[in-house]
Amino acid sequence: MNYVRLLRSLSVSLTYRTRAMRHLLAFLIVVFFVVNQCLVLGQVPSAGSEAEAGPNAEASSPSQTTGSQITPAGSALSTIFSPVRAPKRKTMGLLQRSFLDLADQGDQELEVAIVVDGTDSMATELAGVRQSIHQMLGDLRQYRNNEVRAAVVIYRDAGSPSGEVVVPLKNFTADAAQISNAMEALQPESGAPFFHELPDLGLYTAIEDLPWSTDDQVAKWILMFGDAPPYSESFSDAATPKAKRRFGTSLLVNRAQLKNIRVNCVLCTSSDNVTEPYNKAVDETRSFMNSLCAGTDGLMLDLSYPEIRTALINAGSQPQVDLQKIEPIEAIDLAVVRRDSLKRNEKVKRVNLAVIPHMSLASISFDPSHPAVQVSTALRTRLAKVPGVRVASPQDIKKQMRRLRSEGLAGNQAIRGLAARLGVDYVVWGSIAEDNATVQTAAYQRNNGQQIVPVKLAKYNDDIAYVLIQASSKAAPDDQVLAQLISRMDSMKESVTAPMTENVATNADLLTAIESLDQALAFELGSEESVDHLASADNASKNAIAAEPRNPIAHWLQSNVAYNQAMRFFQLGSVDEAESRMREMKSSLTRAAKDRSKVKIPSLQIEMFADYQLLVNREPAKAIESYKQMTSASQPLPTQLRGHWMLAGIYAGDWGNSEKTVVDPDNARRHITEIMANWPDSPEASLLKQWLRWDETKQKTDFNYLPKLNMQLSDA
Repeated sequence: MNYVRLLRSLSVSLTYRTRAMRHLLAFLIVVFFVVNQCLVLGQVPSAGSEAEAGPNAEASSPSQTTGSQITPAGSALSTIFSPVRAPKRKTMGLLQRSFLDLADQGDQELEVAIVVDGTDSMATELAGVRQSIHQMLGDLRQYRNNEVRAAVVIYRDAGSPSGEVVVPLKNFTADAAQISNAMEALQPESGAPFFHELPDLGLYTAIEDLPWSTDDQVAKWILMFGDAPPYSESFSDAATPKAKRRFGTSLLVNRAQLKNIRVNCVLCTSSDNVTEPYNKAVDETRSFMNSLCAGTDGLMLDLSYPEIRTALINAGSQPQVDLQKIEPIEAIDLAVVRRDSLKRNEKVKRVNLAVIPHMSLASISFDPSHPAVQVSTALRTRLAKVPGVRVASPQDIKKQMRRLRSEGLAGNQAIRGLAARLGVDYVVWGSIAEDNATVQTAAYQRNNGQQIVPVKLAKYNDDIAYVLIQASSKAAPDDQVLAQLISRMDSMKESVTAPMTENVATNADLLTAIESLDQALAFELGSEESVDHLASADNASKNAIAAEPRNPIAHWLQSNVAYNQAMRFFQLGSVDEAESRMREMKSSLTRAAKDRSKVKIPSLQIEMFADYQLLVNREPAKAIESYKQMTSASQPLPTQLRGHWMLAGIYAGDWGNSEKTVVDPDNARRHITEIMANWPDSPEASLLKQWLRWDETKQKTDFNYLPKLNMQLSDA
């Protein structure tokens, strides 16, 4: 959508739009995270991968057994190596590096030994490890050209019926059946005689007895899961002489270093019946694992911390989705696209603007229902429809304003600082009269923070953006940027001055819906902020529809809100609620498309029709033709971005009718490259870099798979 910034993202949305459609649909997390024009992009659900995907195949991933308990260790295995599903780094507290960084350190073959504590205190976590092992290996294969082989070692203690150490898979293999059979041996047994176990013996067995490759081009890992430390080197018990430390930590580190083995550890939780001994020993366990990881350049994941467990379980509970392989993207690809784009747009000079709420900077608010915020929403919405104009997002403005206040900047200094930090040519700011009926606004210059000329007019005047730029251009006749801008606005005056509602009274609800949806898409899907802003947008758009039942913009906004809410319900597993919101989405989108001729903005008419063809009419081929029109250089920048975003998702096999998918990985890659090259700071580009693991040092993507986030939901 053009009226609202797409997420994710987050993303995240009608998404492919996570985050997924920060525009009415977008590839959108993401949610994530992520995150800009209309239906959810920054807010996106999670995606996984398949264990045995071929190098040129689509990939899908098995999820944990339906109805089974989602455990922290199982969630860790199924998410930490997935760019789409891995919890955000900031939620992983003590991790100094990301497991994603570990996974994409080269594309050479990988041998990984799974070393697991098989005692009964690990019973719950063992089930999660068994269920998720193939998911983890599948994610790793996406980085390693499908060349990942595993072996399995199980350690217990002196009193275990099966013995101290069992090696059910002695040779490194990629065979899924062999790995599954080995994991079946991962059953809990007695950890007698004490809570402490023999992880040192298990680790030594893995290092010395497994047939590690001697080829330096093969990466070698140990991934150890345990909840208890080894015995101290001074421990001795006459009644149980075998319950003792077998190998010192320094020796284990040295032996691993000699074979170039990287030891990674997961400190697991214990069963409830051993909470007291677990808590007493957890510092010992943490110290032991930290020493192993630090000494071999490995990573440790500490599940003893509740916030880390929660982040992983939330990530692991997300629905699994398929992946589409594309070719890598490198810096040279982006440079070529930028060069070609400059040639196409050489006659249209880009203008960068920031529109801030029309109130005192000292008490500035971003409440979508506040009249001063609604003035800025109206100005931003209309200015963003002009080709070549980039308008800063409310979230970017809010972030920079917070920093400026903390630095004590005010007045002209604050305006200059804001313009510099946002990289804009002009800042539009003003105030509302005490009678709440008129507004004064002005464009402020970047170089000196001075206003060009103030303009005073009615608060809901549809000419507000046009009158402002016209007056500013006349007051600064030597300003070529303003001269070009008013020239463009003159050529499309009907579009930038056309009323969005039949009745002025409906404007407040419509603007509240636009602003609320825009702000919602800046947050991760399902976050408190996202949920609250979507609820506000839902209420406001419904109020606008109640006042004007045939207002196409109100219906289009409502369809965006409904899609985002459906996406969240789908993530939570609330299928009935998701399907209900999807029915509402289709109903509103149908009404919007039917009455789109009332909208005097050609770019928005095209977008409404494209979304209708894709989501309601279920004709992706027809939708593609409209989205292609949106990518024309003559279209507004947000419209171009949305078109590229939607086309990337459609060509990746996402969106729409599963019987009429249009899969073209090369075309998907082309549109992704356009976004990353020409909108590098957009939420969409950030989400794509997250999914594809863009490496700033190597200037290339490391994980070349796109998640199909919307297929199941759009088929609902």
